[in-house]
Amino acid sequence: MEELVILFFRIARTIHGAEVKLYSDVLERMVRKHGELRGCKHMILETVEGPDYIIKGRKRELLAIKRYTETSIGPKDMIVGYREDKELVITAFFDFQST
Repeated sequence: MEELVILFFRIARTIHGAEVKLYSDVLERMVRKHGELRGCKHMILETVEGPDYIIKGRKRELLAIKRYTETSIGPKDMIVGYREDKELVITAFFDFQST
């Protein structure tokens, strides 16, 4: 029987004090889908730990939003979706509407 190993990249603490994990497979999927996140992984955790805003998502997720004046693609807002009850980061991306 094969052993399933799931590795997590890092743990971030939300402003509510909950720990959420950024799993390596989720991080890899996000970078494949949003190539601009390559080299910006630390921003995902920073956004969860110190967002400018938090809004409720459509389900039980929270969306942390943080403005970055310098990224590889210019000034952008980072948006990170996460679930405190499941202790995980769901997704992250830059808002291309922001400048």
